[in-house]
Amino acid sequence: MHPSLANIGAYIKTNTLALVPAARAAGTTQGPAIDTGAFRSAVLAVAVGAATGTPTGASATFTFESRGSTSGAEGAPGAWAPVVDRDGQELSVIATAADGAVELDLDFSFLGDDHDQVRVKQVLAFTGGASPTLLTGAVLVLGGSNRLPV
Repeated sequence: MHPSLANIGAYIKTNTLALVPAARAAGTTQGPAIDTGAFRSAVLAVAVGAATGTPTGASATFTFESRGSTSGAEGAPGAWAPVVDRDGQELSVIATAADGAVELDLDFSFLGDDHDQVRVKQVLAFTGGASPTLLTGAVLVLGGSNRLPV
């Protein structure tokens, strides 16, 4: 049996926290900078928990931003830019149901030529409710490394 069938853990890295689990109010949250390193692709796995404050609707939109770690002035990190596909469309996924999960695939060839860092951006919106919050968190599963085991 091929190792990719019997030992998937040697081919992916699953312990990269992209968005710390927390109850969040409406607005924008960015996760930490994650070095893409030797990897060529990733899957964002988002978990959405319960809402508080009895909103009648909620949506959490997740996208990616990238930058070069040394592409700015004097080797400082460059500015964050939205990650878009080959058609110029921003990669995104929207979670609308509490107690659910969504995922978003990312091909690192979509990053800028000198970009070697990525982060997750979440935009949370509510309809109605009294100071509503939504529990969200995400893990970035990295794959396609040029060296094994990961």
